[in-house]
Amino acid sequence: MDATIPFVKSPILSCSRRCDIPAFLMDWVMDKINMGYVDVRNPFNPKQVYRVSLLPEDVKCWVWWSKDFGPFIKCYHQNRPLFNQYKAHYFHFTINSPSELEPNVTISLEERFEQLKWLIKTFGKLAVNFRFDPIVFYKKGKKIHDNLTHFEYIIETISSLGLEEMIFSFVTIYPKVKKRMIARGKHPVTLSFQEKKEIVIKLLSTCKKHDVVMKACCQPDLLRISGIEQACCIDATKIEALAGETIPKIRDTGQRKNCNCHKSKDIGGYTGIFKCKHDCDYCYASPSRK
Repeated sequence: MDATIPFVKSPILSCSRRCDIPAFLMDWVMDKINMGYVDVRNPFNPKQVYRVSLLPEDVKCWVWWSKDFGPFIKCYHQNRPLFNQYKAHYFHFTINSPSELEPNVTISLEERFEQLKWLIKTFGKLAVNFRFDPIVFYKKGKKIHDNLTHFEYIIETISSLGLEEMIFSFVTIYPKVKKRMIARGKHPVTLSFQEKKEIVIKLLSTCKKHDVVMKACCQPDLLRISGIEQACCIDATKIEALAGETIPKIRDTGQRKNCNCHKSKDIGGYTGIFKCKHDCDYCYASPSRK
């Protein structure tokens, strides 16, 4: 082992906020698990590299983030003993309305619902989180569009599968996101708090009808709306229940200011093999293009 690379152990691994590893890089994951570690480069300081342990005695839970768990499920069937050596697996499944904002998410809603059903059956509903994220309004020509067209259908379906919560946010229009969307003919619309409130109240009505709680991710202003709760996307309390042993409940100060997540170690990246093939218009993780 290279003694010059700092060695890191984390009971929770995030795989990954930075790109869709379950959809595109499961062979890479299996290779790294067999090696017992992965070298992770700090995306904001490329010279800084950490060697992160993937040994089962060090890792209590994998947190998986994806819009398409098909490749993950296939890999799980082929490598079940490798997965089962870890105490817990925890899933964030983003299922938005099919739209031109996600041009490369070609898998149907029905196929994604089947994947969601499998995850719940295999790992239990405590291990599965549904995300409708982000909510996006944008202008093409003189008309304003959004990605809420299938919202009620999605909520009704996830509720029928036993899920009782949804995590959501409104899109954050970073400069690179604005530039990308405009270049693709979609002008992002910045909503006032009052406009967001009117939208959320309508969504709340739908969610209440189907007994689903709305939890806002990094949206402190929305917590002023009655019925909206604070999300904790990486929740050490839930993970502790899944793993059956104590997990440190330390706030992750490496995330955005208003993030309520507990500490984990993300093993993904933004560039090279990690450049996400979904290439969604609104994505904060896609690097700027010169």
